[in-house]
Amino acid sequence: MSTDAPSRSTKGARLTLVVLGLCLLAIALMYVRGGRTNLGVVIAGGLPVLVAVAVVAALVPWRHRTGWRATLLAIILVSQAPLLDHAVPDGADVDPGVPTIRLATLNTMHSGPSDASLVDLAEDVDVLALQEWNPDRTDGLTEALGPRWRLATDERDDYIGAHVTVWVRTAWRVDAEEPLPGEQAGTSLRLRRGETEVTVVGTRLQNPAFLAADRWGAGLDSLRAVADRTYGPLVVMGDLNATPSAVAFRGFARRSGLRDCTAQLGSGYPGTWGRTPTSWAPVPIDHVMTRDAACTDLRITRHPGSDHSALRAVVALPRD
Repeated sequence: MSTDAPSRSTKGARLTLVVLGLCLLAIALMYVRGGRTNLGVVIAGGLPVLVAVAVVAALVPWRHRTGWRATLLAIILVSQAPLLDHAVPDGADVDPGVPTIRLATLNTMHSGPSDASLVDLAEDVDVLALQEWNPDRTDGLTEALGPRWRLATDERDDYIGAHVTVWVRTAWRVDAEEPLPGEQAGTSLRLRRGETEVTVVGTRLQNPAFLAADRWGAGLDSLRAVADRTYGPLVVMGDLNATPSAVAFRGFARRSGLRDCTAQLGSGYPGTWGRTPTSWAPVPIDHVMTRDAACTDLRITRHPGSDHSALRAVVALPRD
């Protein structure tokens, strides 16, 4: 018995070292093809669990091949260190007198929420962007919103047979509108109120976890092209089907200059999607992102009839 115990202990230690190595391999797979693979996006979605497993595997037992364990764990943690940006607010000073625009976005899961629920969502906001929208309900919701709203754009998402639809308060004038490049559903809207201008994009990217990674990547490229051609403040919002840990999404954010409201506010990774009967939605795939404008507030709420949460954001804009 005294001989078997150390043997079992050694086998257990070796097993945890193997688990740690597999965690590192899984993270490496996130970067294949620049993160534009179904597997890479799925692994990125489970990154918090993966890192937690790696930490436990490294520490139990710590004295077995300590150098190897420390090295493997350090590689894992350092590679994901940029994600800590979401835990630290930017701390940018925003003059309380600057103009703002208020926005709301929701994936309606093919229009599950009632008109009354969506009118409540639109209260005190300037732009309402809905994805997976049923066009048969457009006229009814436009009437329910009232005369201070106008339907700004209504684009069909051919891949899923639903619409991406945006309403704008009449206080904002639509100066220009331009379809998103490629086959990406959505329109780039140039809005003006007085001397204040901002470009707003409401859209939905395809779900890369369901064998649509190429289409999802093409959607990121489309949004990058919009960012490249747009001057001044820019807001992109909607169901982007990407967790902040997704490698391709991180690259898109870095190259486009767009920053998540959650990263600006240091609010972590609040979930927005999850098929649960409660208000908890664990997966953060819906976003409000800005460039040359500061997100000063973000509220996330569940609406009956959708498996997504709605996002309501306040964005401060430059005076000119």
